[in-house]
Amino acid sequence: MNQFPQETWDITAMAKRLYVAEDAAEKMLKDLAKIGICKQHPQEREHFVYAPKRAELNQMITELADFYASNLIEVTNMVHSKAHQGKRVHLFADAFKFNEDK
Repeated sequence: MNQFPQETWDITAMAKRLYVAEDAAEKMLKDLAKIGICKQHPQEREHFVYAPKRAELNQMITELADFYASNLIEVTNMVHSKAHQGKRVHLFADAFKFNEDK
């Protein structure tokens, strides 16, 4: 989403992009919206747009994307790890949590 902030994302597109089931993609989009990384499109309620609620959050996501690009295998292994199955989306989403006092 960070790479293409002008795009809208539906569940099917997100699932295909991340190679996950549609129910996992739906939960992920809703979780990302809940923590302020994206929001539902105002006219197309089935679609989401990248919209970090704070500039600091956008900066953190950009830094994470840069880290991912240079550490693809390690991050991919963590996200798709069977040891964390069912929690991997939350592990990924937790990377974006930060202290509101900062």
